[in-house]
Formats: sequence, structure tokens, C-alpha cells
Amino acid sequence: MLKAICFKADLENKDSEYYTLVADLLESDIVRQMENFTHHGRTTCFQHCLNVSYYNYKLCKLFNLNQRAGARAGLLHDLFLYDWHTYKPSEGERLHGFTHARKSLENAQKYFYVSALESDIIEKHMFPLNLCSLPRYRETLVIVFTDKLCGSMEVLSNLFFKLSETVQTKLLRRKAKAE
Repeated sequence: MLKAICFKADLENKDSEYYTLVADLLESDIVRQMENFTHHGRTTCFQHCLNVSYYNYKLCKLFNLNQRAGARAGLLHDLFLYDWHTYKPSEGERLHGFTHARKSLENAQKYFYVSALESDIIEKHMFPLNLCSLPRYRETLVIVFTDKLCGSMEVLSNLFFKLSETVQTKLLRRKAKAE
């Protein structure tokens, strides 16, 4: 079952409006390759993109923006297809944070039809880190916010998981000593 972080509903519900907008992407082997790469803590790149996609969809719907573009671009915004933790930039290449949006857009355009709006959303999702990439559309501003929010929730979730593991380990050691 596919779920977005802090959300309980199944996003693969074939009757849902969200699913109909992104079904072809969710079923794509290219998009599913993102399951092979860790992104934030224990979160895979695929799960992160699903989180961003769903919340983009919800916010675009709330603000009467293009929810289709928000959902689809959200699912493709980190389609860089490598492990950024171990990636070594080539001579003269900038760090991942500055380059992956362009690589994701190139991959998205290589494998899927991507509208001009979706292109802007994908390419400029790292604003303000990439100051040269000013968002042209309100939907792009939505992903700037959503990407940072989801990334923060994923990192915090990982920290709470690690803290919980540490506390459980200490409690087990105390119990073992007491016996």
C-alpha cells in the first residue's frame, strides 16, 4: 500500500482522483527505480517523491491551482536515479543540491511527456538554493514549500526512529542486568 508521510489513506486506490492523475507514473519501471535509493534518512527517493507529489496535489487543489501538474511534477522532481550520498561529481561539476533538479528534468523529459508547467516545477524545486532558477508559476512555489516540508518530516521521522531504537536498547540492557 502506498501512503504519504503522516497520511493514512492508500494512494493506490484506483478510484481516487489523485491516482488517476499519476497512475502511469506509479506503474513505470523508471519511476520505481527510485525505490533503490535512500534519500532522507530511511526514506527512499520514491517515497519522498510520493510524499511531495501527494501534498503538492492537495495544496494545488486547495489553492485552485493545476493539481495534475503539481502531482505529476512532484512524483518526478527527484528522478535523478543515483545514490546522492555516494555520488562523486566529475571535475568542475557542482554538488548534488545544485545539479539534481536539472538531471531530474532531463530524465523526466527523456521518459515521459512533461508540460512547460511541470518542467518549471521540476527544474526550480530547489529554489532558493538555486537562486538563478526563479519560479515562474505558483505551482512551482508550492513544490518549493512541499519539498522542504516533506524532507524535514522524513529527517525528523528518522531521528525519532533512531531515538526510539536507542531507548529500547537501553531498556533491554537494564532489564537484562536486573535479571
